[in-house]
Amino acid sequence: MAPAFMRYSGGGRMVPVPKSNQDGSPPDVGRDGLEDQGYEHPNYDRGVQKPRPLDRDEIKSVVSHEIQDSLGHLGSEIAEDRRKSLSFYYGRPFGNEQEGRSSVVLTDVLDTVEWILPTLVRMFLGGDKVVRYVPKSEGDIEAAAQATEYINHVFLNEMDGFSLTHNWFKDALIEKNGIVKSYYEERREPKVDTYRGLNEEELMLLLEEEELEPIAFREYEEKAGKDPQTGEPVEEKRYDITVRVWRVERRIKVDGVPPEEFLIARRAIELDDYTEFTAHRKKLTVSDLIAMGFPEDQVLNLPSDDTPEFSTERTERLSEDETYPITTAERADPASRDIWTTECFIRIDEDGDGYAELRKIWAVGENTIHILEDEEVNRHGFASLCPVPMPHKFFGLSIADLVMDLQLIRSTLLRQMLDNIYLQNNQRMAVVEGAVEIDDLLTSRPGGVVRQDAPGMIEPLVTPPLPAGAWQMLEYLESVRENRTGITRYNQGMDASSLNQTATGINAIMGAAQARVELIARIFSSTGMKRLFRNLLRLMVESPLKERVVRLRGKWVTVDPSTWNADMDVEIEVGLGVGQAAERIQHLDRVLGYQEKLANAGLTGYMVKPENIYAALSRLTEAMGFNIPELFFTNPEGQEPPKPEPSDDQIKTEMEAKKAEATAQLKAAELEVQRTRDQQLADFRLENLEATMVLEREKIAADLAIARMQADEAEARSRASKANGASAPGGAA
Repeated sequence: MAPAFMRYSGGGRMVPVPKSNQDGSPPDVGRDGLEDQGYEHPNYDRGVQKPRPLDRDEIKSVVSHEIQDSLGHLGSEIAEDRRKSLSFYYGRPFGNEQEGRSSVVLTDVLDTVEWILPTLVRMFLGGDKVVRYVPKSEGDIEAAAQATEYINHVFLNEMDGFSLTHNWFKDALIEKNGIVKSYYEERREPKVDTYRGLNEEELMLLLEEEELEPIAFREYEEKAGKDPQTGEPVEEKRYDITVRVWRVERRIKVDGVPPEEFLIARRAIELDDYTEFTAHRKKLTVSDLIAMGFPEDQVLNLPSDDTPEFSTERTERLSEDETYPITTAERADPASRDIWTTECFIRIDEDGDGYAELRKIWAVGENTIHILEDEEVNRHGFASLCPVPMPHKFFGLSIADLVMDLQLIRSTLLRQMLDNIYLQNNQRMAVVEGAVEIDDLLTSRPGGVVRQDAPGMIEPLVTPPLPAGAWQMLEYLESVRENRTGITRYNQGMDASSLNQTATGINAIMGAAQARVELIARIFSSTGMKRLFRNLLRLMVESPLKERVVRLRGKWVTVDPSTWNADMDVEIEVGLGVGQAAERIQHLDRVLGYQEKLANAGLTGYMVKPENIYAALSRLTEAMGFNIPELFFTNPEGQEPPKPEPSDDQIKTEMEAKKAEATAQLKAAELEVQRTRDQQLADFRLENLEATMVLEREKIAADLAIARMQADEAEARSRASKANGASAPGGAA
């Protein structure tokens, strides 16, 4: 029966697993199943138990073991290496000094670290942004822009990001690894408020508030105007009161962790959310623990610990400021009693489900562990930096590690050179005992007299000068330091002879040195800085702190981090690979030139958009040292684009069109005037004609009336005549 696959047994050989049992059923690939089918399992142990829930004592045992076995714990080699690095940084004696001889100590470690540090800090904090969040989808664009502005503002202004970054980088350059911790803090502490001039109603409203304890109270009378009826002054009772109010402060913090307070599992390779054990070990007071929300009765009953407060590293750091050993007696008030606490993040299967979850365990004590808190979490807040990381190791090398041996050798060589000069200027003498006044000989002063019984009683012991190769050796060791660190006298501006070299050669040397510093910056950017700002984003999204109004870019903006995507990508804004500020300005000028050419070629809106031009201008102003580009340029986002300027031909055509339109309008106006005149003339003539016709009609009517009257008169005369003829006597028949 051919095996389906091979399983590594852990004993150096592969164990075959059958495809199926003889009866056709699926094989049992467990330990017993393989053994039943005749396959040897060299690592099989019948005493191994199945996963089960752990009790309190077992959890304490695991945590205590991890603390004692961790790297960075008291007395470890890492702790001694860091103590030595601090000693060399401060330029303290090596311990091999001899009385009467030179004890000068060069400061190669300090000089190298302090040259690299400003360059690194400027790379990360030279602009107004340290981090930029990249949207995961189209719906995250606005949230990513707001998160970028808000978190940069909080880090640089509210968290004092400059001091935090400076100390973080310095720890890494001197003591192998720099550590910071980001976390959400909620503290309940008393605050004292004083209210003055309250009236009785205001006082009663104040005293109705919960968690308010009066401390001091004063009642007095104060003039409150005059009585409207009597006109006499009226006095009113006033109250001054001081109260203690319990307030809960909620905030997101980033703390620099002293290297001696940081612990990590011995088997750890890198610091991430899958690290099996990491912890922050420090002393807190009883008051601190109660303010953090731990039960008061439980904290007050915790035992004190007599473990020394200062490790060798801390002692080395503070040896010039403190007196050792410390003899200060323990504080009398119980709330100020110090207790060793270890905030542990450990992967452990407490519930017995077969999977080791990440749990946050607050352990108190050193020899005897007491657990104050135990909860399951998704991640820890530590972020680490190392300037010279080593593959497959958590602790790498510091800049001090690269230079300490050279500081010792150069200091020893310089001591010997100084001793040689001292002996040449103040030679040793061979004298005849009893023939020379020894006191005169021991008093060395210009023109001094040395008494002797006879000539030749004093003979100088000649000290030969050191060979010229000694000075060359000192110079050689300096070149070794430059090759190791990349920090040369050229890029420090200390070598006057470099002015006589070719510009190409100097640029090559400075470029190589800058590349070494840029490599450290890239390491810092891709490891610790990126993790820190990813943790900050997640804390702001997941913490109870929600909507707030903050001033960003000169405007008051409402920010609600709970609406952001906690998984947005993080880009650290660091000036890498673009040289010094002057070079960056030149590069950006060229970028703007290319953008102008593309715009003139009619590619505006296709290859060059207003946002691209604004981005180049923003980076240009930042390179010039102005961190608020909005003071000089307006962001085109969300604004209507301006109308394009017309060309000369368009202007000419538009002018001709306007001229033709004006001419047409003029002709139309003239025609309108002529039409109006003609209409007025026609109307006038029509009115005259109508008036004439009226007159004619009236004249005709009058003539008709006269004619009718005349006819009527004639007819009347005729009738009268006939009537008269008929009535006359003897008239004709």
